[in-house]
Amino acid sequence: MAITSGEVSAAPKPRGESKVNSVDRALVILEYLGTQSKEVGVRELGQNIGLSKSSVHRILQTLRARGFVRWNPENARYSLGMKAFEVGSGILRSMEAHSAAKFSLEQLVNALGETAFLGVIDGSEMVYVDKIDGRRALRMVADIGARSPLHSTAIGKALLAYSDRAEIDRMLAGKPLTRYTDNTLTDAAALRQELEKIRRQGYSEDDEEAEQGLYGVGAPLFNYSGRAVAAISVAAPKMAQQQPSQKENIVKHVVEAAQEISVKLGYTIRPKPEEA
Repeated sequence: MAITSGEVSAAPKPRGESKVNSVDRALVILEYLGTQSKEVGVRELGQNIGLSKSSVHRILQTLRARGFVRWNPENARYSLGMKAFEVGSGILRSMEAHSAAKFSLEQLVNALGETAFLGVIDGSEMVYVDKIDGRRALRMVADIGARSPLHSTAIGKALLAYSDRAEIDRMLAGKPLTRYTDNTLTDAAALRQELEKIRRQGYSEDDEEAEQGLYGVGAPLFNYSGRAVAAISVAAPKMAQQQPSQKENIVKHVVEAAQEISVKLGYTIRPKPEEA
């Protein structure tokens, strides 16, 4: 028995479309609903994703029956259901870095008062998988699950710096580097130099490159094999690091936190040649 919505009594079986197309369209609907902060009607949803009202309604009934979307009978609009949250949260349970980093992120916020983030690479972008808000009124606007470019964020550059050279070449050979502020690195050669610098010093910086007025420091997290599997960062108002000692304090705490998490992931910290 299909769940009714007041429009039809049963969800008709798809006609003239393959199961693969139906799955793809269902995923497009879920992705769109995931970007919305409000409930969406069938007509609006269809117009925004390029599907007919009847196709959207049919797929929504299936998703609703499985708990992936919710229907509000008061306004006949839809939003993501708890099942979508449960499935999405499953990736965090499988991410060792997420659980290993939680305590250190909290310690960073306690020590610096600034917002701390954990992120991973997904394709050619960086995805925030955890965030702990700082105590300041001015904060970086980025929610868990949000995507950001690699070349203009502290986490993104930290991860990119420790990627395979072939992977770096592939990413830089793709679409042009988008400019977000006057400080954004949009020249591939300049970005490569920046990545070399990050590898030498062990941390990255976002000096108002993603958002005006915000400064960030990031550092990679290594697993037992020495691969950078994630990165953390702290974002602070630009004024919070004007003094050299303030900047050094942020860098110190972020690098130490990254090392602590890496050890939890099985990484053996190797001394630099000059320290041996």
